[in-house]
Amino acid sequence: MDNKKFVVAIFLTILVSMIVFLEFNRAQMKAMYKNANAITSNLDNRLQNTVKDVEFLHLAAVNKMQERKMLPLQNALLIKKIDKKSNYALDGCDGASISLHDKVNLLGYSDSTSYKKYLHEMQAALNLEAYMKLIYKKNKHYAWVYYFSKHHFTVLFPYVSSKNFDFKLSLEQADFYLLGTPKINPDAKIFFTPLYMDKIGKGLMITIGKPLYCQKEYFGVINIDITLNSLDNTLSQLDSFNNCSIVYNKQNQVVASHNIIKNFDRSKIYKIDKIVPDDILHVVDTYKNFKYVHSKYIFTKTLSCGNFKFLYTVNAYTLWLKSFIYTLPIFLLMLFSIYLVYAYKKSKKLNHKLQLQNIEDYMTGMYNRRYFFKVAEAFFLKAKRKNSKLAIIMMDIDDFKNINDTYGHDIGDIAIMEVKNIFDENLRHYDLYARFGGEEFCLLLDDISKEDVIKLFEKMRKKFENNIIKKGSVELKYTVSFGIYYGLLDSLESMIKEADEAVYKSKTAGKNRVTFCE
Repeated sequence: MDNKKFVVAIFLTILVSMIVFLEFNRAQMKAMYKNANAITSNLDNRLQNTVKDVEFLHLAAVNKMQERKMLPLQNALLIKKIDKKSNYALDGCDGASISLHDKVNLLGYSDSTSYKKYLHEMQAALNLEAYMKLIYKKNKHYAWVYYFSKHHFTVLFPYVSSKNFDFKLSLEQADFYLLGTPKINPDAKIFFTPLYMDKIGKGLMITIGKPLYCQKEYFGVINIDITLNSLDNTLSQLDSFNNCSIVYNKQNQVVASHNIIKNFDRSKIYKIDKIVPDDILHVVDTYKNFKYVHSKYIFTKTLSCGNFKFLYTVNAYTLWLKSFIYTLPIFLLMLFSIYLVYAYKKSKKLNHKLQLQNIEDYMTGMYNRRYFFKVAEAFFLKAKRKNSKLAIIMMDIDDFKNINDTYGHDIGDIAIMEVKNIFDENLRHYDLYARFGGEEFCLLLDDISKEDVIKLFEKMRKKFENNIIKKGSVELKYTVSFGIYYGLLDSLESMIKEADEAVYKSKTAGKNRVTFCE
């Protein structure tokens, strides 16, 4: 493999690796985008299901309140004052008449027995127990399902003992009640509270609620509380790539978080603008592709309820590193393949060079004596088979020792190498010739007549005679002597011997001659 091909191979390897890197990176981003959409859809579904549960419970409450006057007072009659306080509760009778498990409880506040004026409303609320239980048990992430009345009481599920929770009028200043009042919510719409700490100890939560009206009279709110821990778990469970994700509300409070807040404390309320840079927060909802901001790929989407926004971030360097790690073995494998090809080519070239060294003369590139005999033997056997004649020619450079002595061995070597050039110019491509050693050469020609042989080598003799070799300031002319045997004897060696004797005759006759014998 020559340098040009090697460079091209490396270039193609890098190009293919870059394509693989980009394709894998694109596939990862596509999968992450799909994953981010799946998380968004799950959160959306959960919130929408909660809204539907609120609507369902609200509809049941409206029906119960419309028929409250006709309801028989059952559990409502069990409501008692708790000691001498202003609080009352359904379990104020110490649980003598009701089971404390798997039931709702009613808790309220009154400075007298005036609460008894609302027994029908209380009974209607208590009759929502089956609906509350149904909603709660199919949604384990709900903290509380309850009705909160403007008449200072609440009915909630699951059960909480009056010993563990005192109903206080200050609760009516909390967002889970105020956001449903006619003054703040005159259109009686579904509302979402900011984050707050649960009074009964279930941690930070949000409330989704709806004002309850019956015949245009405001009664209170129907609420469902969701703990933030459940939303955190949703993010961590659904994020297949373990990236960073966060949900925040209109008040910029962090509702759920995964891998984005260090030393995350679920008892604290975090502000999104203290955690995420403004230019990321200002990214509008993404569609089809991530947006690149500050070495991060950003996915952001407002949930369908409009009160929450989901933000999903991918560290670009981490993503590129994954793509690099994926691409690296392919790149190395391709490099190794190039190396194997290179090594094979080099080994092949070396073997060829070694083979040539076995058959070629190191100086001229002609065949050497040993290989000449190997090939010439095949010509000889072919001639014997066809009963045809061969021409064996021995050639010797005249006065070669004088050339070396006069001009030096460097010029002598040039004179020897020039022989091959003249042979190549005048001989057929399939004619066989070799350097036998020193200034001695042997040639074998088949399928040629005696006349053509004499004519050819007389021409070559003149070519040598008229040839001038120039090297620097040196101009060299030299002659050669040929001895030709034409015919076919019992052995190749005997034919070469005849040609050798013929060249000797050329030398003794004055050199620069062609001596022919048959």
